[in-house]
Amino acid sequence: MSRLNFLLASTLLAATGPALAAPKTTGWTSLNASRTYTAIPVASDDTINPLRGYYRWQNQELVPQSAPAKDAYRRYYWKDVESAEGQYNFSAILADLATAKSQGRKFAFRLRMMAGYDDNQLYAPAYIVNHASCTAGCGFWADTDAAVPGLTFIPDWNDPWLQQRSRALLAALAAALGPDNPDIAWIDVGMFGQYGEWALRSSAYASPPAGITAATNTSKREFAKMHFDAFPNQQHVMFIPYSNKDALTYGLLEQTITSKPVGLRADCLSRYGYFDQWTNRPAEWAAFANQWQKAPVVSEFCPFSSGDAQSNPATARQQAAAFHVSLISNGNFQTSLPDAQRWSSLTAAEQNDLLMLARESGYRYAVSSSTVNLTSTGGLTLTTTLRNDGSAPAYEAWMVNAELVNSAGAVVWTAPTAVNLKSLVGGGASAVWQSSWTLPALLAGDYTLRLAARDSGSSPRAALKWTIMERAADGTLALATLRRR
Repeated sequence: MSRLNFLLASTLLAATGPALAAPKTTGWTSLNASRTYTAIPVASDDTINPLRGYYRWQNQELVPQSAPAKDAYRRYYWKDVESAEGQYNFSAILADLATAKSQGRKFAFRLRMMAGYDDNQLYAPAYIVNHASCTAGCGFWADTDAAVPGLTFIPDWNDPWLQQRSRALLAALAAALGPDNPDIAWIDVGMFGQYGEWALRSSAYASPPAGITAATNTSKREFAKMHFDAFPNQQHVMFIPYSNKDALTYGLLEQTITSKPVGLRADCLSRYGYFDQWTNRPAEWAAFANQWQKAPVVSEFCPFSSGDAQSNPATARQQAAAFHVSLISNGNFQTSLPDAQRWSSLTAAEQNDLLMLARESGYRYAVSSSTVNLTSTGGLTLTTTLRNDGSAPAYEAWMVNAELVNSAGAVVWTAPTAVNLKSLVGGGASAVWQSSWTLPALLAGDYTLRLAARDSGSSPRAALKWTIMERAADGTLALATLRRR
C-alpha cells in the first residue's frame, strides 16, 4: 500500500471508528421530583372530552365550542331501513357511522316506529299494516287532537308479530354493524312511543278498535329486551318518564343481558317542572337515583324561547346538576328560528348558561400532584393524586398509563398505572395511587415521563384531556425528565 493510501485509510478509520462504536450507558440518573398542578376553573373550562358535555345532534353543533364534539347522534325511522319484509337497507346508518369515525367521533343512534301526531304519515313499513299475521291490524289511525286536521297511526305495541318484526330489525342491524362495534357510543332503547321516546298522548286510545289496548308492561319490557338481546355489549340508555317505571326497573335493575349498566335518557332538559314526575315521588326515584354513578345520563333539550322566565338554559343547568346529566344535545333549542340565528338570538345570560351547562356536565379529571422517584438501576415509582371536579364519572374504559417519550417524540415505553378513573364519581372526589416498575435498558439520552389516559378499546379515542393548566395540547401531562447515562 502506498504511503498516500495508508494515510487516507488511517484518516477514514479515525473519522468513522468512534461513530460505529455502541454508546456506553452506566444507568439512570437518580431523581426524586414532586410537582403540584393547577386546575382549570370551571367558569373558563372549555375542555372537550368524550361522553360528556355537548354531543353532535342530528348533524348540528349550534353552541360554539373550542373543538368539535367527540360523539355524534342520529335517529332513523323503521320505514326507511326496511322497505319490505326482511329487505333491509342500513346504508344511511353505516354512512353516518363511518362519517363519525372519520371525524374522530363515536356514534349513537335510535330507531323509531312513530313520529309526531296527526300528520297522516306512516313511519313503520307499509307491509306491517293489516298484515295477515297481525292480531288486529298491527295498529290503527287515530285523531289525537280534534283541533288539528289529520290522523296518527298508532302501532299495536302488544301484537306478537309486530314485536317479532321489531326484534328481527334490531338483530339485522346488529349483524350489519358487526359484533360489539367499538365505534358505538350509546344506543337509545327506542321503537316504542312517539319518536321512539316511550311516551304517547292518552288521547291516542280514546276510541281504539276492538282487540287493541295501550301497551302493557309486558310489551314494554319486550321492546327493551329486544334491544339488549341484539346489542348485549353496547352502552344503552332508557327514557326517563315515570310512566316507564316498570320498564326502567327491568332494564336498570333486573335484566342480566347487557354487560354494561343501562343509563337514562332525559328528553326535556330546560322544561320547567319536567322532572317533577320524579322529584314529587322521591321514594320511587330512589331506586334509580344513583344509576348515574354506573351509566350515563343522556339528555336532549325541549325547545325553549329566549326570554322565557321558567323554561330556559338556567333551568337546564339546575336539572343537569340535580340529575347528574353527562351529555346534552347541541342543536334542538329555539327550533322556531333558522339554525344560524338560534345562538345569536339568545341573551348574553342565556348564552353563558348554555356554555356553563357543558362545562359543568360530566367528568372533569384533574391531576392534583405527582411524585416521581427513580433509582440508578431503573426502579421507577410514581405517586399521583387525581381528582374529579365534575358531576359524574367517565363510563368508558380509560387506562391511565405512564409513558416514556424520547427526544424524537416517540413513545418507547408504556405501562398501566393503578389509577381507576371510574372510582372518582365527581364532586371533587380524589384518591392517591402508587405504581412501581423497573425501566428497560434504553439508549442513553433524556426521556419525558408523562401521564396519559388512553382508551383501552379496540377502536381507541384520542387521549382524555386532563382539566389542568399544565397539560399538553394532546391532553397528556409531562411529569418529569428522566436521564439515561
